[in-house]
Amino acid sequence: MLNRLLLTLTVAVFVPTAATYAQDKQPISGKTCDELLAQYKQLPFTNILPLDEGPVAIGGEEKKITIGFSQTAFNHPWRVSMLESLQAEACRHPNVSLVVLDGNVDVAKQSNDVRDLLVRGVDAVLLSPVESAALVPAARAVTDAGIPLIVMDRDVPAEKTLFIGQSNITMAEQVAEKMAEDLGGKGNIVVLTGLKGSSPAVDRNKGMENVLAKYPDIKVLAVGDAQWIREPAVPLMEDFLTAHSDIDAVFSHAEESSWGAQLAIARANRCGDGIRHYTFDGSNAGFKAVKAGTFRADGNYTPFIADIGLRAALYKLSGKDIPGAESYDMPGSRLLLPDSPTVVAANADEWIGRGWGDFEPTPDPCKK
Repeated sequence: MLNRLLLTLTVAVFVPTAATYAQDKQPISGKTCDELLAQYKQLPFTNILPLDEGPVAIGGEEKKITIGFSQTAFNHPWRVSMLESLQAEACRHPNVSLVVLDGNVDVAKQSNDVRDLLVRGVDAVLLSPVESAALVPAARAVTDAGIPLIVMDRDVPAEKTLFIGQSNITMAEQVAEKMAEDLGGKGNIVVLTGLKGSSPAVDRNKGMENVLAKYPDIKVLAVGDAQWIREPAVPLMEDFLTAHSDIDAVFSHAEESSWGAQLAIARANRCGDGIRHYTFDGSNAGFKAVKAGTFRADGNYTPFIADIGLRAALYKLSGKDIPGAESYDMPGSRLLLPDSPTVVAANADEWIGRGWGDFEPTPDPCKK
């Protein structure tokens, strides 16, 4: 069954600028509903807030429901995979439409996008924010409008219906423990963080620091904001290599940053240093890189959470309680998803094919 999803996006890589399409004619993700429904069967958390396939009744009436999704950006395949999980859930419900807007990693644009969704009269807003604190006014605008606000992946310190995500702190602790074990409890590391001010970057750093507090002989030589992507990571790592002759490991908040760091190491003729890489993101390419020994550990943080976000919005619109929602140290409620095991050499084969993305890992420039 192909239901028609209203989708709006302003990134040419998916659709022409400012174009609107029905999903069964021109899906933003490049996949039809048949393909997305097949993918739905492989999503990891369909048992959380389960919802039967078919029209969703609000107050006993199967009326049209429009859900707005404001995404951080679509400049990274992790973000596209999140969208696909959202679209897959929407494909199951013929009276549910989506309006999807691209934040372009721009706080001002995303704030305007959220307000645009309100002007369009959406019934609920799903938000994955560029930065945490900067999106507070936009989040307040949604709650002031009296409609559900579901925040995903990156949190906002404002009142919300629900925040959905895995724990970046405990995940980072797992990766940092593996690093400390490999280093024998001593050595020098550099850190390439995610976007400064975003909650995953803050929490992954906190998890690392929790572990390093137990290992005083592991020294952090330098920290830089690699923004989750490859391009900023290369010059940062080049600077680290120039300033420090003895680096044992790189702790990167994202796989893309790790691949950037490897390129910088090769360019600096430092492949012989045996610098190890510890990273996050949970792609199939990353898992293959772990199997090949390019990464020593990959924090298994799934993008496949937006289907839960849509179900949470539909639960609230239907007047249902959200099982598992709890109070926490931010305004609103949280639905904390289970941790996925950190992928290391011993379990890489088990996880290849269960991650996101269908691209191959970047060849290790140190293994030419």
